[in-house]
Amino acid sequence: MKRLYTYCIVVLLLMIYTEGSAQKTYTIISKKGSMVNRAAIKQLTPSLRALAAYYSAVGGTKCKELSCELTTALGLGSQGSEEQKELIQKYFPDDKVAQMICGQNCYLPPENSLSYSDFEYLSFTVNGENVLVNYRLIVYNRGATKTIDGPDMYTYDHQVFKDKKRVLYSWVNK
Repeated sequence: MKRLYTYCIVVLLLMIYTEGSAQKTYTIISKKGSMVNRAAIKQLTPSLRALAAYYSAVGGTKCKELSCELTTALGLGSQGSEEQKELIQKYFPDDKVAQMICGQNCYLPPENSLSYSDFEYLSFTVNGENVLVNYRLIVYNRGATKTIDGPDMYTYDHQVFKDKKRVLYSWVNK
């Protein structure tokens, strides 16, 4: 009877551990149609919401003037709002890219400009303290098109994101 009890406790603990450390993916912008997934955004923790705010400041999402779809879906108002910048600065306090984009008021050119960008897809995969950001950013520049593909990798520790490997703006840390 003791063995059965011990076995049941071990199985229960393993189930709790496995569920607690399971990998979870949030599809922020779907590959089909490049649509912002509002249902996934509602499920984001405050830290992942900050990560989404960060990515809404480095790449466009059907931007028109000071309004970009991802920033709006996050409930942050217009592009470069104080709320967006504060959220980014809180979770990326020592990040040079975050400092740069906040210093530029998270400005992104609208999609009818000669040069602009749009995410084709964007997702976050969380595995413990590691976050993998998978994306494809299409950059349009005077008729030429360039594609930037992730993934970028971060660790989330002590309520701060730290860059492990970043493709976007990788030149900033050099």
